[in-house]
Amino acid sequence: MPDRSPRSRAGNAMGRTRTAALEGARRVLAEHGLRKATMSDVAVRGGLAKATLYNHFRTKDDLVAGLLHDDVAELAADCRDLAASDLGVALTRAADGVATHPVIVGLRSVEPTALLALAAPGAGEAWDAVRAEVAALLDAGERVSGPSHVDLVCRWLAGHVLEPGSQASREAGAALLAAGLPAAVRTTTFATP
Repeated sequence: MPDRSPRSRAGNAMGRTRTAALEGARRVLAEHGLRKATMSDVAVRGGLAKATLYNHFRTKDDLVAGLLHDDVAELAADCRDLAASDLGVALTRAADGVATHPVIVGLRSVEPTALLALAAPGAGEAWDAVRAEVAALLDAGERVSGPSHVDLVCRWLAGHVLEPGSQASREAGAALLAAGLPAAVRTTTFATP
C-alpha cells in the first residue's frame, strides 16, 4: 500500500486535490448558492475529474462540511494568535472573517435562507467546531470559556453571518464583548523548599 502521510508524494497530491476541490466549492457556492451548486460544477471549477472529487467528498453536504471545517480552523488559528495580546482585536478579526467570507457574502445575495441553517446554533458538526474554536479563543485571551460565554460569542458571530454591519460596528461590538467577558482565574503553584 502506498504511503499517504502528508509528507509523502501521494499525501501531497491528495492535499492538493482536496485544496482544489474546496477552492472549486468556494467559487461555486458563492456564485450559485447551495441548492443550485452541483458536484459537476465544483469539479470543473476545481480543475478535477468528477470521480476524483467523489473520492474525497461523497456528497455535497460532505463537501460543504469540509469547506466549513477548514475555513473555521484557519480563521480560528489567526484569531487565537491575536487573542493572547488583545481579545477585542481577535473578536473583530473573527467577525470580519465571518462577515466577508466569500461563500457567506455570495449566499447573502443568491440564497439568503441557506444562511439561517449555517447561523443556527446546534447546526451539527460545523457548529460544534465553531464552539470548540471559540472556547480555545477565549482560553487564549485568558477569559472564562464556560458554556454561557462560548454561546454568547457564538451568537454574536452568527449575527454577522446574517447581517454583517459596518467595520466600525464590528470593532465596537468586539470591544464591548471582550470587556464584558470575565478574566479566567489562573492559579499559581509555588514550589516548596
